[in-house]
Parts: sequence; C-alpha cells; structure tokens
Amino acid sequence: MKILQLTAHFYPNIGGVETHLSDLVESLRKRNFNVTILTYQPLTTKVKWKIFEKGKNLYLYRIPWISGLFYKLVNKPALEFLYLLPGLFLFTPIMILANNPEVIHAHGLVAGFVGVFWGKVFNKKVVVSTHSIYKFPKKGLYRKLVVWVFKQSNCVMGLSNQAAQEIKALGVDSAKVLVFTYWVDLDKFKILTNSKKKLGLEKKFVALFVGRLIAEKGIKELLDAAEKWDDRIKLLIAGSGPLMELVKSFEVKKVNIKFLGKIEQKDLPIYYNAADVLIVPSVHEEGFGRVILESLACGTPVVGAKRGAIPEAMDNTVGRIIKISTTTIKNTVEYFLYNPEQLRKLQKNTRKFAERRYSEKNIETIISAYQR
Repeated sequence: MKILQLTAHFYPNIGGVETHLSDLVESLRKRNFNVTILTYQPLTTKVKWKIFEKGKNLYLYRIPWISGLFYKLVNKPALEFLYLLPGLFLFTPIMILANNPEVIHAHGLVAGFVGVFWGKVFNKKVVVSTHSIYKFPKKGLYRKLVVWVFKQSNCVMGLSNQAAQEIKALGVDSAKVLVFTYWVDLDKFKILTNSKKKLGLEKKFVALFVGRLIAEKGIKELLDAAEKWDDRIKLLIAGSGPLMELVKSFEVKKVNIKFLGKIEQKDLPIYYNAADVLIVPSVHEEGFGRVILESLACGTPVVGAKRGAIPEAMDNTVGRIIKISTTTIKNTVEYFLYNPEQLRKLQKNTRKFAERRYSEKNIETIISAYQR
C-alpha cells in the first residue's frame, strides 16, 4: 500500500509528534508500505536539512519555508493556519500525481484541510490524526472549517480518549473516530546501568525535564520550584525554544540547575536512566506527553501535570499526577528525595507498564484506519 504522509513538522524538527512520525514511517517501511512524506524544512528547530531524501520504500520532500514564526503564532490559530497552509497546499497535488498514493494520512488541522481538499479532487482515502487537545471555539469560521475537515475525511484518529471525545462533540460520526496511541522503541529506550556515573551524577538526586522550552510546558513554574527546593536535587533541562535564555539565567543563579540544550534521540536513554524522576509540568492541555513513555521504558518514574491526556498516559503506579504550581512541584520532588523507598516501589512498575502499553503493536490501529 502507498501512503502519503502530510505534516508541517518532521525530523530534524524536534518534538514528540516528530519523533512519533519517524517511528511511524520506520514501522510502515518494515511492513513493506511505500511511504511518501511531504513536510517543511524545520520550522521551530534552527537547523537546515536535505530538501529531498530517498530510501527503501521512502520518498521525503521538505519544502523550504519561513522559519521562526511558529511560536509567535501558536496562540493565533487563524494566522498559524495561514502560515502553514500554502506550501503543503501547493505541493500536495504534485505528490499525488507523482506517487499515486492509496491513502493520504494528514497530521494536524492544516495538513488535514489540505489532505481532505485534494483527496476529494483525486478521489483518495484520507485519514486525519490529531496530536493535541484543541478546545475548539463554539462558533465561527474556524469551527466550521474543522467540522468540514473531520466530516469529509474517511477516518479521524485522536491521540487520547479526551481528543476523541472532542472530535465527536463536533458532530462527527462516532464510527469514523478512532483512538491511537504512541509507542516507543523498547530496544532503544530501556534500563541501563551506571548512567549516573557516566554523567558524573552519582551522589545527586536528579530531576529531568525534556521538551520544548515554551511557557505552555510549565518551564517558569519548574524553574521557580527548583530555585526553592532542597539543594541536593539537581534539575537537568533538555530542549530548545523561546525560553532558553530564561533557563540559562537560572543556571547562572543556581548551581543545582543545569541546561543541557538539545539532546539527540539516541542519547536520551542515558539521561532518563540517570534521572530519579522525569517532570512533565505542562500548564496547557497536553496532547499525550511522549517523554512520559520514553522515561517509563527506561525505568524512571514521572511527575506529570493533571492536564490534557497526561492522566491517560500514566497513573499513580508509575509516578504522581499533580496540579501544577511552584509549590506542588517542589513538594512532590522533595517527597521522593526524602522517601526513597516510595520511589523504588514506583521504579519497579515502570518498565512493565511501558511494555504493556507502549510497544510497536500500537501501530495496528493506524494500519486498520488505512485499510477501512
């Protein structure tokens, strides 16, 4: 089967969605699907990459585009839509004519609109995936556009039960709405030995943050908590984004805060293993939190926000779900520092939890959507 993947963001752009799409493409290729990807040059990660790549069962096209605007428009959905639309819209019919895919798999609302529009023109099956909780407006043009995209697609997949309910609430036929789940490479994200020693952290209690450095991820609340908590706790922050300078300013003030910058995927397992807890302090409706899956697979418990689909991604057998504030972050991390036996109980559950819920078998839901 030939699949055209439409997405505004793909590797080497950094993020949970991008990592999932890389996993999806590799898993499809292993199963002898022919995959064409149409995307943009990285829009949020400052790196240039090849415009065209070719591999076994793979064609990848990156459209050169204006970078640096995405974060500025993230709270202005109409402008963000107009920013991301033109390139995908203009190049998609060329990809369809060149590769003749049987299915267009569109990721996000902009790609969804493009996929549905050209799918109608070329009579192609269209699957739309959402990777966020959107909180759609109750009326207006934006809502009408979203409803049209979902209703005209052949199948809509939400990343969580909450996302699926959000889609159904728009009046979309429940029969065409599926819930899919990310997965991780359990051979790569696994329990390692001596990670603390390799990073020079043997005598430290380590709290780790991995993600985009934006306000929605709770960076400010986390930094404020780290400034006040027990000095024996070392906070490592991995990622990039608009709040990078803020993170660096706290690193200068406090010796127990260290900014790691961008960490390559292949190197992340050693940091998860060196950490005592991963912190996911999102203050917005998190789509799922892929870093949670990676951390659990490496045997590290998670302190996660009670926002979005995070409570679906984990439970209190593998960490703690909390309402985010400077005080709750500080108190929760300090609790594990002072009660190591409670942390060890959680650690025993993490790997099995990941193996049970986040293996590559999760791709079967996506393949079933293609075959409908």
